[in-house]
Amino acid sequence: MARPCARLAVTAGLLAATALAAAACSTTTAAAPACPTSPAVAGLAVAVGDRANSPQPAWPAQLDAQLATVTRAAGTREAGSGTSTGGGTGVTFVRVDGKPAVGCVMAYDSDAANGSAQQYDSQAFTAAVGHEAATLRADNGQADPLAALSLASAAAGRRGTVVLMDSGLQTVPPLNFAAADLLDASISSVVAQLRTAGELPQLSGQTVILDGIGYTAAPQPPLDQDQRDDLIELWQQIATAAGAARVQVVRTPNTGRAAAGLPAVSIVAVPSPDNVLIGCNQESVLSDDGAVGFQPGSTTFRNPAAADPVLARIASWLRRHPTARAALTGSIAHYPPDRPGGLSLERARAIAAALIRLGAGAGQITAAGAGWGPFPSPSAAPNPVSDPLNRRVVVKLTCP
Repeated sequence: MARPCARLAVTAGLLAATALAAAACSTTTAAAPACPTSPAVAGLAVAVGDRANSPQPAWPAQLDAQLATVTRAAGTREAGSGTSTGGGTGVTFVRVDGKPAVGCVMAYDSDAANGSAQQYDSQAFTAAVGHEAATLRADNGQADPLAALSLASAAAGRRGTVVLMDSGLQTVPPLNFAAADLLDASISSVVAQLRTAGELPQLSGQTVILDGIGYTAAPQPPLDQDQRDDLIELWQQIATAAGAARVQVVRTPNTGRAAAGLPAVSIVAVPSPDNVLIGCNQESVLSDDGAVGFQPGSTTFRNPAAADPVLARIASWLRRHPTARAALTGSIAHYPPDRPGGLSLERARAIAAALIRLGAGAGQITAAGAGWGPFPSPSAAPNPVSDPLNRRVVVKLTCP
């Protein structure tokens, strides 16, 4: 028996997005109506935008479970009763561009009377949502994922789910990566500044899912894995500081191209992993997988010939500024236990010794060991994602 066409009530031209539904319902093709932008529907809000310098979005399979929650929450109409067992829910899409705004509202309300029809409606809705995520284009130049998160949070509602599908490289204040070297900045300091300025989104009690963070498209230079991990950590900490009950990261790579003809977005300069910051009140991270790295479990440089040019820049500056100081703080992965005066301190002292050998004054340098590193917290359990970030020595340069 033919399946009734009106069973799935979805805004945003669902039939145009799913050829299967269109073929089942009609032999003629009508133009899809424009996607409405209000009212927003509670449940799931997706901040996404097919924008310059970022790969075209692709709906990851990991988010299908969120759509299943939406369709279940909508309820069904019992056969012949004409009454609904649940309220309408759906997906609200927010554009991630320089002036974020709701770009599409897709409400789901199925009156399917049996399991097979319900499954059909759910699959059709999933296909339509994936299509919209991949084709919602930016209207304005630049990128403001922070503001887009705020709009998506308001749309998702209390205990809703907010998804950010973006590279995470914002190009407008208060988190302008194009104007400041934020890729090398202290993550906790950036989050603290946003909190102090009242610029954090309101995500209290919500689930936040991050997808595509750190993946870029030409002409934006790519980030290496450490920089990508740091950027993910930044957005995780932003979401947590904003009150998110849970933060999930989808790590499916997106190495596609950006679509043509999109509004311009500023290029973010990507520093070399060992591009130390020289000057008063500057802080640099010497990551263990960079030039200044150590052999496992030791204080021996993995490649002294590569470490010396990086450390020589710091030593040369200290030599030219005899009243300046360098504070070195080492940290290690969350295993094994770090005893007082342990490996984290010993590695900081190894770098101090190298700086002195390269011309810095011994009285200009202090070395300390922090033990386990700060990601995601100093007391966290070992984690293969965070632990590489914790193997490092932070160099803080100050002037009187």
